[in-house]
Amino acid sequence: MREFTNSCNLCDYYTIKDVLGKGKFGTVVSAIHKSTQSLVAIKRIGKKSMSDQDLELVRREIEIMKVCQHPNLIRLLDIFENESEIFLVMDLLSGGDLFDYLEHRKFNLTE
Repeated sequence: MREFTNSCNLCDYYTIKDVLGKGKFGTVVSAIHKSTQSLVAIKRIGKKSMSDQDLELVRREIEIMKVCQHPNLIRLLDIFENESEIFLVMDLLSGGDLFDYLEHRKFNLTE
C-alpha cells in the first residue's frame, strides 16, 4: 500500500466506473484495477471544503483502517492524495447498503 503521495496518479492504476454514493465531503465510485481486473470502491474525499479538524478525523480513519485487518471488515487497499483530494481504494461490497438489507428481510429497528 502506498503512503500519501502526490506523485502517483490514480488513473494510472484504476479505471473509474459508476458513482455508488455521495456524502458530505465526497463521492464513492466503483473502479477496476487495470492489471488485476479486480473491482474496487474508491472513496474520493474533497479536502478544500474540510476544516483542519475534519481533515485530521479523515487521517485518523485512514490510520485505523490500515491497522484493522479482519475478514469481516472492509479492507483499505490503496491510498492516493493530491492537493485537493484524498482517494481511499477499498473492497467493493455489492448488494446495497445495510438499511436496504434489513428492510428486504423485514427486520425492524426502533429509534
